[in-house]
Amino acid sequence: MATIVSRVLDPMVTLSLLSVAGVLRSGMSGFAALRFLGIFFIVMMVPPLVFRWWAVATRRVKHWDLEDRRERVRVLVWFPVFLIVDFFLLWHVGNPMMLWLFGLFVVWFLGFFLISLFWKISGHAGSIALATGLIILWYGWNWWPALSLVFLMGWARVATKDHTVSQVVGGALYSWGLIWLWSLR
Repeated sequence: MATIVSRVLDPMVTLSLLSVAGVLRSGMSGFAALRFLGIFFIVMMVPPLVFRWWAVATRRVKHWDLEDRRERVRVLVWFPVFLIVDFFLLWHVGNPMMLWLFGLFVVWFLGFFLISLFWKISGHAGSIALATGLIILWYGWNWWPALSLVFLMGWARVATKDHTVSQVVGGALYSWGLIWLWSLR
């Protein structure tokens, strides 16, 4: 069960769903929203997924979850490049909400990468905490039950022995703290 939770709420899945929620929140609709989501999938999701698959297939890393912190750093060093390119592609869309969201993604990932140089925090717990925190920020505290997903993910990552409790808590607190700071802008 814990493995299923980790796969269903993988950071790529979570951040993709959060991006869809951002599109809805941004006011885009109709063809503009569909065009953005198409570009998002082809340009913003496929390259990092292919790169991650390639790293595992060529045995650059042992496991999809990037369990070894040193392997994690070697692979994750490329993800900010993808995000920064994505961010600049968003300038063509011209939607302030999506620029705000992807700016947050860039800062979140750069911070996550820097922390990973010294300590292995949970990206799974961090990404679901980012998603739930933003949903609550956007739609209000009546969405508080979404926070249960963070606890479910934390349990899953500890149960599969991918992380310790402190690594899961660190990932969640990092994301919530960043949302708080980012929303002050």
